[in-house]
Amino acid sequence: MNEAAVIPFPISLEERLELGTNEVRFPASLEEFADLLEMCDYQIEYQDFEIIAMSIASDPHEQIVANFLGLLHGIFKGNPDFRRYGSNRHVFLPEYPAAYSPDASVIKGQPEIIEYSKGKTANLNPWLLLEILSESTRQRDLGEKLPRYKKISSARYIILVEQDAPLVTVFEREDGSGRWISTDYDGLGQSFDLAGKPVLLADIYENILMKS
Repeated sequence: MNEAAVIPFPISLEERLELGTNEVRFPASLEEFADLLEMCDYQIEYQDFEIIAMSIASDPHEQIVANFLGLLHGIFKGNPDFRRYGSNRHVFLPEYPAAYSPDASVIKGQPEIIEYSKGKTANLNPWLLLEILSESTRQRDLGEKLPRYKKISSARYIILVEQDAPLVTVFEREDGSGRWISTDYDGLGQSFDLAGKPVLLADIYENILMKS
Protein backbone atom coordinates (compact mmCIF):
# COMPACT_ATOMS: atom_id res chain seq x y z
CA MET A 1 0.00 0.00 0.00
CA ASN A 2 1.37 3.39 -0.98
CA GLU A 3 1.28 6.06 1.68
CA ALA A 4 0.69 9.67 0.69
CA ALA A 5 3.90 11.66 0.52
CA VAL A 6 4.37 14.09 3.36
CA ILE A 7 5.26 17.55 2.09
CA PRO A 8 7.84 19.24 4.33
CA PHE A 9 6.88 22.68 5.54
CA PRO A 10 8.43 25.30 3.22
CA ILE A 11 10.73 27.71 5.05
CA SER A 12 12.31 29.74 2.27
CA LEU A 13 10.42 31.78 -0.30
CA GLU A 14 11.82 29.53 -3.02
CA GLU A 15 10.42 26.45 -1.29
CA ARG A 16 7.03 28.15 -0.92
CA LEU A 17 6.91 29.09 -4.61
CA GLU A 18 7.55 25.48 -5.58
CA LEU A 19 4.15 24.60 -4.07
CA GLY A 20 2.25 26.92 -6.43
CA THR A 21 0.28 30.12 -5.98
CA ASN A 22 -2.57 28.87 -3.77
CA GLU A 23 -2.57 28.68 0.01
CA VAL A 24 -1.23 25.42 1.46
CA ARG A 25 -2.22 24.01 4.87
CA PHE A 26 -0.20 21.90 7.28
CA PRO A 27 -1.52 20.32 10.53
CA ALA A 28 0.36 21.84 13.46
CA SER A 29 0.13 22.97 17.05
CA LEU A 30 0.08 26.62 18.05
CA GLU A 31 3.58 26.19 19.48
CA GLU A 32 4.85 24.86 16.15
CA PHE A 33 3.30 27.86 14.41
CA ALA A 34 5.04 30.24 16.81
CA ASP A 35 8.38 28.56 16.17
CA LEU A 36 7.97 28.76 12.39
CA LEU A 37 7.06 32.46 12.50
CA GLU A 38 10.70 33.36 13.06
CA MET A 39 11.96 30.96 10.41
CA CYS A 40 9.69 31.62 7.43
CA ASP A 41 10.61 34.07 4.69
CA TYR A 42 6.93 34.77 3.92
CA GLN A 43 3.59 35.29 5.67
CA ILE A 44 1.90 32.45 7.54
CA GLU A 45 -1.32 32.25 9.55
CA TYR A 46 -2.83 29.78 12.01
CA GLN A 47 -6.38 28.49 11.99
CA ASP A 48 -8.13 25.42 13.41
CA PHE A 49 -4.87 23.63 14.28
CA GLU A 50 -3.37 24.21 10.85
CA ILE A 51 -0.58 26.48 9.63
CA ILE A 52 -1.55 28.23 6.43
CA ALA A 53 1.32 29.02 4.09
CA MET A 54 0.02 32.17 2.46
CA SER A 55 0.13 32.88 -1.26
CA ILE A 56 2.71 35.38 -2.48
CA ALA A 57 1.26 38.88 -2.76
CA SER A 58 1.03 40.52 -6.18
CA ASP A 59 2.38 43.95 -7.05
CA PRO A 60 -1.11 45.56 -7.11
CA HIS A 61 -1.86 43.97 -3.72
CA GLU A 62 1.21 45.53 -2.13
CA GLN A 63 0.58 48.93 -3.73
CA ILE A 64 -3.01 48.99 -2.48
CA VAL A 65 -1.83 48.10 1.03
CA ALA A 66 0.75 50.90 0.90
CA ASN A 67 -1.84 53.38 -0.36
CA PHE A 68 -4.33 52.40 2.35
CA LEU A 69 -1.77 52.60 5.14
CA GLY A 70 -0.89 56.07 3.89
CA LEU A 71 -4.56 57.06 4.02
CA LEU A 72 -4.88 55.69 7.55
CA HIS A 73 -1.86 57.77 8.58
CA GLY A 74 -3.54 60.91 7.25
CA ILE A 75 -6.83 60.12 8.96
CA PHE A 76 -5.39 59.33 12.39
CA LYS A 77 -2.27 61.51 12.42
CA GLY A 78 -1.94 63.22 15.79
CA ASN A 79 -4.71 61.14 17.35
CA PRO A 80 -3.21 59.01 20.15
CA ASP A 81 -6.43 56.98 20.47
CA PHE A 82 -5.75 55.04 17.26
CA ARG A 83 -2.84 52.75 16.39
CA ARG A 84 -2.17 51.47 12.87
CA TYR A 85 -0.63 48.10 12.00
CA GLY A 86 0.49 46.26 8.87
CA SER A 87 0.26 42.55 8.16
CA ASN A 88 3.23 41.63 10.34
CA ARG A 89 1.09 42.18 13.42
CA HIS A 90 -1.24 39.26 14.00
CA VAL A 91 -4.79 39.45 15.33
CA PHE A 92 -5.50 36.53 17.63
CA LEU A 93 -8.89 34.86 18.10
CA PRO A 94 -8.46 32.56 21.12
CA GLU A 95 -11.79 30.74 20.77
CA TYR A 96 -10.75 28.85 17.61
CA PRO A 97 -7.73 29.36 17.97
CA ALA A 98 -6.63 31.52 15.03
CA ALA A 99 -3.82 33.96 14.36
CA TYR A 100 -4.63 36.10 11.32
CA SER A 101 -2.49 38.70 9.60
CA PRO A 102 -4.90 41.21 8.03
CA ASP A 103 -3.33 43.44 5.41
CA ALA A 104 -3.90 46.35 7.79
CA SER A 105 -5.60 46.85 11.12
CA VAL A 106 -6.35 49.67 13.52
CA ILE A 107 -6.72 49.56 17.29
CA LYS A 108 -8.88 52.14 19.06
CA GLY A 109 -7.76 52.81 22.61
CA GLN A 110 -5.23 50.64 24.36
CA PRO A 111 -4.21 47.42 22.60
CA GLU A 112 -5.29 44.23 24.32
CA ILE A 113 -2.34 41.90 23.86
CA ILE A 114 -2.11 38.16 24.33
CA GLU A 115 1.07 36.11 24.63
CA TYR A 116 -0.13 32.96 22.88
CA SER A 117 3.30 31.34 22.99
CA LYS A 118 6.51 32.27 24.82
CA GLY A 119 7.72 35.55 23.36
CA LYS A 120 4.93 35.68 20.73
CA THR A 121 2.19 38.28 21.11
CA ALA A 122 -0.78 39.43 19.04
CA ASN A 123 -3.60 41.95 19.30
CA LEU A 124 -7.05 40.92 20.52
CA ASN A 125 -9.12 44.07 19.94
CA PRO A 126 -8.97 45.40 16.37
CA TRP A 127 -11.30 48.29 15.54
CA LEU A 128 -10.69 48.05 11.78
CA LEU A 129 -9.58 45.13 9.62
CA LEU A 130 -8.52 45.36 5.97
CA GLU A 131 -8.15 42.50 3.51
CA ILE A 132 -7.14 42.77 -0.16
CA LEU A 133 -8.94 40.06 -2.15
CA SER A 134 -7.33 37.89 -4.80
CA GLU A 135 -8.19 34.75 -6.71
CA SER A 136 -6.11 32.63 -4.33
CA THR A 137 -7.47 34.12 -1.08
CA ARG A 138 -11.06 35.12 -1.92
CA GLN A 139 -12.76 31.93 -0.79
CA ARG A 140 -11.00 31.90 2.57
CA ASP A 141 -11.27 35.65 3.15
CA LEU A 142 -15.03 35.61 2.54
CA GLY A 143 -15.98 32.16 3.78
CA GLU A 144 -13.67 31.67 6.77
CA LYS A 145 -12.10 34.90 7.96
CA LEU A 146 -14.96 37.37 7.43
CA PRO A 147 -17.50 35.51 9.63
CA ARG A 148 -14.90 35.29 12.40
CA TYR A 149 -13.87 38.93 12.05
CA LYS A 150 -17.52 39.88 12.54
CA LYS A 151 -17.56 38.09 15.91
CA ILE A 152 -14.74 40.22 17.31
CA SER A 153 -16.55 42.47 19.78
CA SER A 154 -14.21 45.44 19.28
CA ALA A 155 -14.45 45.40 15.47
CA ARG A 156 -16.31 48.36 13.97
CA TYR A 157 -15.11 48.25 10.35
CA ILE A 158 -14.13 45.42 8.01
CA ILE A 159 -12.96 46.58 4.60
CA LEU A 160 -12.52 44.25 1.62
CA VAL A 161 -10.73 45.62 -1.44
CA GLU A 162 -10.60 44.05 -4.90
CA GLN A 163 -7.25 44.43 -6.62
CA ASP A 164 -8.31 43.80 -10.24
CA ALA A 165 -11.14 46.34 -10.41
CA PRO A 166 -12.27 49.36 -8.38
CA LEU A 167 -14.56 47.70 -5.85
CA VAL A 168 -14.50 48.19 -2.10
CA THR A 169 -16.95 46.59 0.33
CA VAL A 170 -17.24 48.28 3.71
CA PHE A 171 -18.82 46.37 6.59
CA GLU A 172 -19.77 48.69 9.44
CA ARG A 173 -21.22 47.61 12.77
CA GLU A 174 -24.26 49.62 13.81
CA ASP A 175 -24.25 51.28 17.20
CA GLY A 176 -26.78 49.77 19.56
CA SER A 177 -27.98 46.78 17.54
CA GLY A 178 -24.51 45.47 16.73
CA ARG A 179 -25.70 44.46 13.25
CA TRP A 180 -23.30 44.62 10.33
CA ILE A 181 -24.26 46.76 7.34
CA SER A 182 -22.33 46.26 4.09
CA THR A 183 -21.98 48.83 1.31
CA ASP A 184 -20.24 48.40 -2.05
CA TYR A 185 -18.32 51.23 -3.73
CA ASP A 186 -17.38 50.60 -7.36
CA GLY A 187 -16.32 53.92 -8.85
CA LEU A 188 -13.04 55.79 -8.51
CA GLY A 189 -15.01 58.96 -7.83
CA GLN A 190 -16.82 57.43 -4.87
CA SER A 191 -15.81 57.66 -1.24
CA PHE A 192 -16.80 56.39 2.19
CA ASP A 193 -16.36 57.87 5.64
CA LEU A 194 -13.92 56.55 8.19
CA ALA A 195 -13.76 58.20 11.59
CA GLY A 196 -15.60 61.16 10.10
CA LYS A 197 -13.18 61.64 7.20
CA PRO A 198 -13.70 60.70 3.54
CA VAL A 199 -11.70 57.88 1.94
CA LEU A 200 -11.61 58.20 -1.86
CA LEU A 201 -11.42 55.09 -4.01
CA ALA A 202 -9.19 57.05 -6.36
CA ASP A 203 -6.67 57.33 -3.53
CA ILE A 204 -6.90 53.63 -2.65
CA TYR A 205 -6.23 52.68 -6.29
CA GLU A 206 -3.74 55.40 -7.10
CA ASN A 207 -1.19 54.20 -9.72
CA ILE A 208 -2.61 50.65 -9.71
CA LEU A 209 -2.43 48.86 -13.07
CA MET A 210 -5.57 46.73 -13.27
CA LYS A 211 -6.44 43.90 -15.60
CA SER A 212 -8.37 45.08 -18.61
